[in-house]
Amino acid sequence: MNKRSFALVAIVAVAAMLAAPAWNFKQDKKAIQAYIMKVVRDVEKKSPTTGWVNAVTLDQLKSGYEVRTKEKSFALIRFADESKVAVREKSVITISGETDGKQILNRDVYIERGRAVFQVKKQETEQFRFTSPISVASIRGTEGGTSFDPGVGESDITIVTGVAEFRSTRTNCQTTVGAGQTGKIDSTGNCSNAPATQSSLNNNNPNSSVNQGNDPGTGGNVPGKKDTTQTPPPSGGTATFSISGLDGTLNSGRAARFKISLTSPPTTIANVTFYYRIQGQASYKSVPMSLSGANASVDVSADDIRAYNFECYLSMKGSNGTTYTFPETSPDSNPYVLPVTPRKVSIRVPVNDPSGALKFLEITYEE
Repeated sequence: MNKRSFALVAIVAVAAMLAAPAWNFKQDKKAIQAYIMKVVRDVEKKSPTTGWVNAVTLDQLKSGYEVRTKEKSFALIRFADESKVAVREKSVITISGETDGKQILNRDVYIERGRAVFQVKKQETEQFRFTSPISVASIRGTEGGTSFDPGVGESDITIVTGVAEFRSTRTNCQTTVGAGQTGKIDSTGNCSNAPATQSSLNNNNPNSSVNQGNDPGTGGNVPGKKDTTQTPPPSGGTATFSISGLDGTLNSGRAARFKISLTSPPTTIANVTFYYRIQGQASYKSVPMSLSGANASVDVSADDIRAYNFECYLSMKGSNGTTYTFPETSPDSNPYVLPVTPRKVSIRVPVNDPSGALKFLEITYEE
């Protein structure tokens, strides 16, 4: 190829690159994340590199993390798209998946044993899968529950609304389970489908009391029993916290008020500092919280809340000189993380059409 033709090819190539849309680039795949929104009694979590540790409200879960509930215990997990999974007592589950920017590429909840009740938001492409040692359930925009009992070697799924494809991993026997139906798969690979009983529908309804962690014997509040839906005491104290404002989704560009209620502290709390940042920023901002009796509050301005995640933690100084932090361990590197809904911004750009008439080009993007 001579120098002229090479230069021509190079110019054409550059022109093609400049003509390509600026937003048409490939984002890096990242491990999916979720959060434990409620903990009742004895719930533990485990990462791929650590052993089992006690789980607390607003703990972050990443791909490969396991959650284990003991007898009469309960955990509620929420993903960034508002999909929820209630982990019932005596269950062990593992979450996994990948995202590409805001798009969820794949997502899986593996049930080693026990029951998971789900409320899954509909996605255009991604299918939320629940797997077990003998089955795969593929769902989209569905409510219901699924379980695996290793003792009898059986997996089942009950659908309250929506539909699921339920398949054996041993024989590929498959059945479509619709609303009001229960599908079952056994260890030999047989699959079946039948109308669900009313009791089964109630037991697998994500909006029922049992799947909110409120019923005795199924991870709810039992009189005389300790309820650990709140953050456990720091440094062996007896302080428990109920946090309002850290259990929902924030909105980009909208101010938010965070409130904390302190019950039975180990000492008088002299001051509370709220640390926060947009995820990815190098440092936290800090602001003192207003104390009024057993309550503390703080307002965060709209400029400090941006998509896609908001990170925060608390530091409290007791009158005995002790400092209490929440989360208790390494709060700056293991903060509470709240999802932030992006704000849509529209810009109108004046342009002239070929006839010279004034027109407007509207560009909309998420901030």
